[in-house]
Amino acid sequence: SYSGWDRWFESEPPQTGEEAQPDLVALAVEQVSFNEKGEKHYQLHAARMLQFLDADRNHMFQPDIIIFREQKPAWKTTAAEARSDSQGEELRLEGNVQIVQQGVEQAAVMETATMTLYPKTSHATTQDKVVIRQHGIYIEALGLDADLNTNKLTLKRQVTSIYEPEKS
Repeated sequence: SYSGWDRWFESEPPQTGEEAQPDLVALAVEQVSFNEKGEKHYQLHAARMLQFLDADRNHMFQPDIIIFREQKPAWKTTAAEARSDSQGEELRLEGNVQIVQQGVEQAAVMETATMTLYPKTSHATTQDKVVIRQHGIYIEALGLDADLNTNKLTLKRQVTSIYEPEKS
């Protein structure tokens, strides 16, 4: 594009729409967050991140978040994309969201289209359809609140559950 020399140093209103250009592009992002005791609390990896300073937002691609409990991985969350503010208090995950329980023999797997994850408090929520699978159990529901610290799931409405015991 072309701009006259007298306009080079004029300030422009910040762009906040989809046409806005990022202030920072990072590839292979790795962030580790520690709790007040110095223990690893969560780890974020993203294939790519775009940071928009004026709009106070980040856009991540292929985010992979591991939440730790007692220094061991407890839950792993993946998605196609995530958006957050610059503080990362809230991650809005979109596209093939999957949360998988870690460190157990028969892990629970939750799948949905979108989810909001609060990594600092280890909570997750969605209003969308959720499918939960665990050995012999299949659950569908609309909406979910999850406390990943205590492994407590609250299914909101239209809950359907199928239990298939092991065959001997």
